[in-house]
Amino acid sequence: MNRIGVIDIGSNAVRMTLAEVWDSGYFRIIDELKESIRLGSDLISCSIISEDKINFTLSTVKSFKDMCISSGASKIITVETEALRQAENKANFKSKLLKILDLDIKTLTNEEELYYNFLGARNSLYIKNSLLVDINGNTTHLAWIVDNEIFKKVSLPFGYVTLTTLFKLDDTICYENNEKSLKYIIDNLKNIDWLCNNSFESIIGIGGSIRNLGKIDRRKKRYPIDLSHNYVFFDYDIEDLYHMLKSKNLRQRKKIEGLSNSRADVIVAATGILKQILNFTQTSKIEISGRGLREGILYDYLEQNFNNKKDILDASLKGIMETLNVNYPHAYNVYNLTKKLFNELSSLHKLDNSFNNIVKTASLLHDCGISIRYYDHHIHSLYIILNSPLNGLSHKEILMSALCAAFHRNNSFEISLPKYSTILNRLDIANIEFIGVLLKLSEGLDRSLIGSIKDLKVLINDENVEIILFSDENLDLEIRQAYRCTEKFKEIYKKDLIITKKSVI
Repeated sequence: MNRIGVIDIGSNAVRMTLAEVWDSGYFRIIDELKESIRLGSDLISCSIISEDKINFTLSTVKSFKDMCISSGASKIITVETEALRQAENKANFKSKLLKILDLDIKTLTNEEELYYNFLGARNSLYIKNSLLVDINGNTTHLAWIVDNEIFKKVSLPFGYVTLTTLFKLDDTICYENNEKSLKYIIDNLKNIDWLCNNSFESIIGIGGSIRNLGKIDRRKKRYPIDLSHNYVFFDYDIEDLYHMLKSKNLRQRKKIEGLSNSRADVIVAATGILKQILNFTQTSKIEISGRGLREGILYDYLEQNFNNKKDILDASLKGIMETLNVNYPHAYNVYNLTKKLFNELSSLHKLDNSFNNIVKTASLLHDCGISIRYYDHHIHSLYIILNSPLNGLSHKEILMSALCAAFHRNNSFEISLPKYSTILNRLDIANIEFIGVLLKLSEGLDRSLIGSIKDLKVLINDENVEIILFSDENLDLEIRQAYRCTEKFKEIYKKDLIITKKSVI
């Protein structure tokens, strides 16, 4: 295992991400830091970055570099995006960076910047037909993604800093300036022919401003999971947020719950860009990608140095299991038994393949709470699953997986379900019980942790469900443990449970 730092010098801020990279190619973020520098505002007025901001940027990057080194980073990847690319004094700025910091700084083109953002999204979300939107300080990137590949792309020469400066949207906003900014956005969108003539299932939102809008929306709705990645909201939510934000001055916006103070002056412009893209494309759904440029750079590094061609959920599950020292053989034995029972009992629970990822996640991570403490580890597993980077799962799927995992050592939910009523309904709770009791049963069937059961078969009649176990081992312990959930099994499946054993032929 080693550590890698990524420093991104952008038009609005300098950001640092520090990640632990495991030998398997899995990485996890262990530190992040951001410092607002607003280089982009200088470039709009005179195309020259002031000496004060150059010195502040140098000091910030040096501090981030020192942090990475003191934290044991073996490699520091430093990139700069639009800020230096547009500055007339970019050569002087970059020479100072190189001289003082002794870092190899890569200047990203628009295409490279968009590609790294795309990598961040592609490796953490399943994308069929979506428009990726990345709103920066001075640029807005758009990419049409079809089946996890970029089909069309374009970079627009404005962002939230540009519009804020041009149309005076930082404090009190007058009606005329606001209307001009919205028209300016639409006029630029009209020049993109493929954007006019196609439809998208959703918009994948990348960048700090869109993540901040998601945070405001979650606070506004009292959303029970404070998770940005794969948070879903809609065009009417953006309309409500836009009208609320533009009606307030800067001092009032800073009091809005969830809004970062460093974005209070530019959030109206960023929201206006997203609102106009939604209206122009007639797209209603926004999915936030919490993985962007810096994660994309890390994914690119991993693709070059590791064999990382795995399903994104499988890769994240394997990485989480590795970092938490989960018992691999037992986890996969329980998963295979649960999956087999789930398929064999489909005529009773009537759940389709859309629940396969929930079965997989809950089964493989059911014991991960032992990394905190064995006692009540099913509750610790619930917490870990809710707070782990599970790529490709919706918030509902993550929550259902966590509840199924918690079910494996208890016959009831030891949490306040009303807290999650905005995500789960009664049918979801019933489905969790269908899966959870099978996980509990499977965990008992591998209680000796040695994979004694080679296969199983299920027979269903009017009164009973008979599970026939195939093994040449003594299964007395496994069968006794499995029988501990017969009462709950009957309550959920409305049939008595019978477990028998046959030798492997």
